[in-house]
Amino acid sequence: MRLTERLVGLSADDQGAAARRSVAQASLDELLDALDLEPLGEWALLHITYELTHRGAEIIAPIAAKLVARPTRPGKYGLTEAMVELFRYEPDTAGPEIVRALIEGGEAALRAGASSRDAGTYVVQLADCAVMAGRPFPEARPLALAYLERAQGEAEPYGFGVHRAAVLANGEPGGASGDSP
Repeated sequence: MRLTERLVGLSADDQGAAARRSVAQASLDELLDALDLEPLGEWALLHITYELTHRGAEIIAPIAAKLVARPTRPGKYGLTEAMVELFRYEPDTAGPEIVRALIEGGEAALRAGASSRDAGTYVVQLADCAVMAGRPFPEARPLALAYLERAQGEAEPYGFGVHRAAVLANGEPGGASGDSP
């Protein structure tokens, strides 16, 4: 039985317990597909992203492909969170590929017409990586500027995403992700 089949129809608590028991045996594709389940409980999300992170750099290319193919998918937060956690542990080896994948996902989201809230996941995660690296990502500046332009045209833009995009656009590593402007 696939992981998604084990989780569908369960309460959030039961999803978490089922994920805890099943993620180690699940294939990479099963883990990635499970992140798109709606609803997906917080504990299940944490168990899946933990397992993905511990599989190492092999997760980057499949996640990048999923994000570019469907950048506003329900599982985008879990997919990007797994990459950010991998960045935390392997910034020198996996970092450049992760940054590139997050930029490509963000660009795809904007091309798909995503709102600042929907595309915000990408800029927030990129800014978090910049904080961890302690340096700016000049390659993220075009995405940040495009994001800010998108947000400017909205009645109620995603404020936190706007702040983080401004940090990326200005070439600063920024403060901690919880800091206020």
